[in-house]
Amino acid sequence: MTLLDAERNREGLALALAWRDESPGDVLALLAVGEALEALDKPRAAARAYGSLIDLFPARADLRRYAGARLERLGESGMRLAADTYAQAVAQRPDHPASHRLHAYALVRLGELERALDAIEAGAKHEYPSDRFAGVKRILAEDLGLIASALIKAQPQRRKELEDRVRKAGGVMPSGPSLRFVMTWETDANDVDFHVHDGKGGHAYYAEPELLPAGGKLYADVITGYGPECFTIEGKPAAFPYRFEANYYSRGPMGYGMGKLQILQSDGQGDLRFEDRVYVIMKDRAFVKLGTLEHPLR
Repeated sequence: MTLLDAERNREGLALALAWRDESPGDVLALLAVGEALEALDKPRAAARAYGSLIDLFPARADLRRYAGARLERLGESGMRLAADTYAQAVAQRPDHPASHRLHAYALVRLGELERALDAIEAGAKHEYPSDRFAGVKRILAEDLGLIASALIKAQPQRRKELEDRVRKAGGVMPSGPSLRFVMTWETDANDVDFHVHDGKGGHAYYAEPELLPAGGKLYADVITGYGPECFTIEGKPAAFPYRFEANYYSRGPMGYGMGKLQILQSDGQGDLRFEDRVYVIMKDRAFVKLGTLEHPLR
């Protein structure tokens, strides 16, 4: 960080703190404080800022999940708190598939694979409303297999037991490498669309869900809030870089949308790698850039 960058970041923190003091219950003000502290390389202080969202809104599973997504980015300073608040979100809203997914993968990243498998199995077995969360059964079935593959890698002597468990729960073991992009958002009764562009000029979204000819498919278009929307490339990706956007297609009555893009890479044998992008989107029809993935995760 240059001196100029540091000075700008300190100014940003001062502005964010003033905003928070003026509007102490404003979610965006609290996020601004956390982001400013992240920019100043103060992850523990940023974790406290994001944790204040949980303290102020303990009954809001949606804000717990979004605070958790912010905390995960902080590594050791935030991962345990993220997993704990995701667990509370599951208890509060087990009817939201994102609660189960986020909790399970936070446990994977903490190395708690047995608990992670229990968590995602509960999510995969849950009965969701028939008119909500299009495509979620497939997403969770594959999540179950991916997390089981990580546990099999750690405990290969349990392969048959775990594969049988996945099959009985309706899951699907990975058949090979894959790269998945999964977008969620913490707003009900609205439509955020996921757009994926590849390095060969392909563009996948709700109206054209496949990236042709390079490969990859968007499973479903969720139009009633929360997501998840998942785009998966089976096998070795052949069209880097991949570029991502979120489009607030229909804001609905809930106002701004906050969400997370999870990039999940699997070698098909239990090696899972992650990268997260968080976002806030404010305006109807607006696009928010979620960055690019230039190469496989390392």
